[in-house]
Amino acid sequence: MFYANEKPDRGSTSAPDHIMLSISGDAKTSMTVSWRSSAEIPAGYVLLREAGKEDWRRAEAASEVLRSDIDVSRFYWAALTGLHPGTQYEYTVGSADCRGGPFFFETEPENLTRFRFLLLSDPQQNQPWDSPSYETPRRVIRQALAAYPDIRFLLSCGDNCDNGQNELQWNGMFSGLAGIIEGLPWMMATGNHDNRGYLTYLPEPLGKFYLEHADFFDAQFARSYPQNGPEGYRGENYSFDYGSAHFTVLGINAPETVADWAYEDLRHTRQRWKLGVYHFPLYPLMPEGENGGGFARLRKPIEQGRLDVLFSGHAHAFARTFPLLRDELFDRPSQGVVHYTVGNAGRNSYISNARKVWHSAYYQQEEPLSMVCLAEIDGDRLTVTALLEDGRTADFFRLDKTADEIFPPALPPVFRRPRLAFKGDLLELGARGVAPQEREDRWFVPAGPLIQHIGGTVTKEPGRVTVTAYDRTAQFSEGSAAALVDGAAFPLTGTVFRGDRGQLYTAAEDLCVIFGMEYQYAARNNYLNFDHPSENIVLSAQP
Repeated sequence: MFYANEKPDRGSTSAPDHIMLSISGDAKTSMTVSWRSSAEIPAGYVLLREAGKEDWRRAEAASEVLRSDIDVSRFYWAALTGLHPGTQYEYTVGSADCRGGPFFFETEPENLTRFRFLLLSDPQQNQPWDSPSYETPRRVIRQALAAYPDIRFLLSCGDNCDNGQNELQWNGMFSGLAGIIEGLPWMMATGNHDNRGYLTYLPEPLGKFYLEHADFFDAQFARSYPQNGPEGYRGENYSFDYGSAHFTVLGINAPETVADWAYEDLRHTRQRWKLGVYHFPLYPLMPEGENGGGFARLRKPIEQGRLDVLFSGHAHAFARTFPLLRDELFDRPSQGVVHYTVGNAGRNSYISNARKVWHSAYYQQEEPLSMVCLAEIDGDRLTVTALLEDGRTADFFRLDKTADEIFPPALPPVFRRPRLAFKGDLLELGARGVAPQEREDRWFVPAGPLIQHIGGTVTKEPGRVTVTAYDRTAQFSEGSAAALVDGAAFPLTGTVFRGDRGQLYTAAEDLCVIFGMEYQYAARNNYLNFDHPSENIVLSAQP
């Protein structure tokens, strides 16, 4: 609990801190500076001049006093306008009595066709609880900046801190990125952890909750990012241009509202490149991950708004898809959207990820190593290199618009016989020689092998099969147009028949209705992919 006469570790003082650059307007002629001080400082301003020149000019900052779970502070935002393209500037921030700096930044040059930026995701840290250290992501970012000093900004795919409603976490992030984001714009997307908080954080986190709005993020960065997002969700959603690229940053909340805004945003840009950021991989890496929900709403801006690449995080591993359109896998970038999951910058390893049928490249990232991705746009070529902190390259990817090709080349599968998958995981050994069959304009699939593959219970008897998954049990009998579902009769749209290798086949639509699933048929690739909105792991109990 916060008391007015106390200050937490890394709490606000009269000295400016949390100093951060961001792009909120034309990057050639403007820059935004944000910072924090204690609440009693009445006003703040930026002093700015071209590097090497004598005369300073003053830019007043807007400010607001904000109360967090542990502190009361004043947050500042100064929009620096009327700048010259391709020019280095020196600046200081603060009040008349207490200032921070000097710091330096460079505006975007005119007619910029070649530039680099750094992608990262999930740098969140939570140890020690009372003063989280961000030395791990700091180290891998600084390594990248030392190797590529011409990087122009940092672009985060979310989960910037572990609990976005608890200010101790943001204090840790800003402490870790000090010396970096005063000189390079720090462009953040929000993730689920940025929405998350604990009712009581110290001495240990208790009362975890998630919000439908990234309240503290939006308050801290109220004027840091372009205010061109959807009403009620600005800050979490915004877009900006740099060089020949348009960046659309999507928050994770209110996808139905975000989708309409994003479609119009992408439809009206004239930039050569359209790049998006969304925290959740829409074609998941987690075996239990699902791509319904938000994707059903965001598909229109992503596919019809015609992103070239959608960058994501969340899975704490690296993956890159083939170009995708309407769940079909293609060869050429003009045919679909590449979904690129950038790994994690915080050594936060999962053991639950897996390569799926839609992935052209994949790296599990279970080693205790951080990853960042160097992106370069050079005319009609976009190159992204996934870099581990030990110097190894996890992936190299180049998308060439002129040649309409991706290097290194990778061809998506086109199956001769229909194949069956669940959440992108192809049924292999357990369904060898057992293919989906199309009859009377509907697909039939072997219920036993499918449910067994995902860990459900399967009992096979002469002429019938009983399957249990997602808390439902269904019994299918050969030659019958009805099933027993949890002991009650259930009419089927198709008659159960014996198919490949003697397995009993049931209409795909019936399985979906009974078990709450859905499926998509990728005609180009000739496979059916079943999904379920639950991410619960289906595993039959051992008596």
